[in-house]
Amino acid sequence: MSEEKKTEDSQSEFDENNIPPVPKLVMLRAERDSLINDIVREKAKEDPRYCFAAFADMSACQQEHGIVSGLWKCTKQNERFKLCMQWAFYNEKLRDQCKEEYVKQRKEYAKKNREHDEENNIRMKVLNEWLQREIEGGHKRKE
Repeated sequence: MSEEKKTEDSQSEFDENNIPPVPKLVMLRAERDSLINDIVREKAKEDPRYCFAAFADMSACQQEHGIVSGLWKCTKQNERFKLCMQWAFYNEKLRDQCKEEYVKQRKEYAKKNREHDEENNIRMKVLNEWLQREIEGGHKRKE
C-alpha cells in the first residue's frame, strides 16, 4: 500500500493527451509588443477589409471641422475608429499576417546584412593583401 502511494506521489503533472500547442513563431517581447502592433495599426488603417472606412470618415470629419474642434464634433467617427482598431488588434488572422510580414522583413534585412558583411570581408581581404605588399615593398626599398 505504501508503494502505491509513493508511485502516485512521484508522478508528474505531465499529460501526454493535453499538450499545449507550440507557438508558430518565437519572437522577442519588443517585437511582439511594439513592432507587430505598429504593423497591425498601419495595415488596419490602410486596408479596406479592416478599418480604412472608419479612418477615412474620421479624417474627413476632422478636416471639415479642424483638428481641435474636430475632437468634440467628430466623437462618433472617432469612437467608431477606436472600436475598429481595437477589434483589429485582437483579430488573430490580421495579427498572424502581420507577424509573417514582420518575419519576412526581418529575414530580408538579415540577408542584406550578410551580403554587406561578405562584401566588407572581400574589401578587407583586398586591403590586407595590398597592405602586406606595401609593407614588404617598403622593407625591400630600405635594404
